[in-house]
Amino acid sequence: MSGIVGAEVDSYWQFDSDNNGITIYTHEHTDGLIEIRAQMYTPTSYSAFLSLLEDSENVPNWIDKASHSRVINQISATENIVYTQFTAPWPARDRNMITYSKYWLNELGFTINIKDASDYTLVEQSDDIRIRSVDASWTLRKLTHGTTLIEYKAFADPGGLLPDWLMNKLSKQSARTTFGNLRDQLPKYQQYSHPQIEE
Repeated sequence: MSGIVGAEVDSYWQFDSDNNGITIYTHEHTDGLIEIRAQMYTPTSYSAFLSLLEDSENVPNWIDKASHSRVINQISATENIVYTQFTAPWPARDRNMITYSKYWLNELGFTINIKDASDYTLVEQSDDIRIRSVDASWTLRKLTHGTTLIEYKAFADPGGLLPDWLMNKLSKQSARTTFGNLRDQLPKYQQYSHPQIEE
C-alpha cells in the first residue's frame, strides 16, 4: 500500500520514492529548499505514538540525528515548547531548534502541529546553528484491519552554508531513516494508554 490517500492528489506534491513501505513526496520552495511529505502504514494506537513522542530520553533512538530533546515549557496538557539538538556530519556545525507543538484528536484522527519558536528565551547559549522557519505536522488515521496511516509533513531552514541540493538530499534520507526507526520503536509502546487520548 502506498501513495497519497484520499482527494489530495494534486500538482503540489511530487513523488520521490517508495522503499520498504515508506513513501516520500517533495515540494520545492522558491528558495531552493524542499518540503517533505512521508507516509507509511503500520499497526499502532494513537496513545502509543504519543507516548513515544513524549519519551524524551528515547528521541535519539528514532528521530534521525537527534542527540537530545526536552520540554522546556509545558503550556497546557496538549501544548509544549520543546528544545531539540541534532548532530551534523563534519565539517557542518550541529543544529538545534526550539518549537511550539500542539496536538488534538478528532473524528479524522490524531494530529500534532509543530511551529518554529526560535524567539523563545533559552537560558544557555550554544555555538550550534539554529534551525528556523520550522513548520511540520504528524497525522495518524486508523484504517481497517488494525492498520494506521502515519504521515509527516515538514519544512525547515537548516541554516548554515551547505548547498541546497545537499540539504534536500539529507532531508529525504532523514525522513526515511526516522520512519524506519519509528516503525521499529512503536511496538514497545503499544501497551501504554495516554490520559489525553480516548480510542
